[in-house]
Amino acid sequence: MSSINKIAIGWTVGIVAVAVTIAFSGQNIQNLTPEVSIPEPPKPINQATEPMMEKEAGAQMADPFADIADKVKKQTTTDNTAQDEVAIEAKQSMKNEEEFMKQIKEGSPKTVNVTIPEGTALPGCEENKACYEPADVSVFPGSTVIWTNVDTAAHTVTSGTAQSGPDGKFDSSLIPAGNTWEKTFDKPGNYQYFCQVHPWMTGEVTVT
Repeated sequence: MSSINKIAIGWTVGIVAVAVTIAFSGQNIQNLTPEVSIPEPPKPINQATEPMMEKEAGAQMADPFADIADKVKKQTTTDNTAQDEVAIEAKQSMKNEEEFMKQIKEGSPKTVNVTIPEGTALPGCEENKACYEPADVSVFPGSTVIWTNVDTAAHTVTSGTAQSGPDGKFDSSLIPAGNTWEKTFDKPGNYQYFCQVHPWMTGEVTVT
């Protein structure tokens, strides 16, 4: 074998040895390299759960004093209703009191005027009950009736009837023209009266 062939063979063996060494080294380097795990991408959030999450978040953020506020509101409504009822009762009570005072006022003793008209000295006024005007009056106990004679003739106001005569309860005697006579009635009752001079003249006082 020539020296050239030996040299060629030596180079070839060296190249192979270097290649083997490089390949072995690359395999070791690969074995020494740590494995790195790539994280999986996050799963998309289910849209159906979003309202529930919002509801839960809303519940967590709810006003902790809501119950107290609701109770205060209900109590306020109750108080207002009670105040309205009291106001209505007070108004009704005031109305009743006003009506009561009106009744007392209306039932209080008062003065009533009765006129003896001109021309009653002649018959005819009895047809229209116009011999005393008004012929019938109603008063409360303690009231006073005043008779005024505007006729030219004298007249009387005598309790009783023309048929039965005087009953003795009251008698004005003669009332001259232009004069008056009065009587206070303290007791309830019906008091008929007439003129003794002109018996067709009649009237009545009712005390209740």
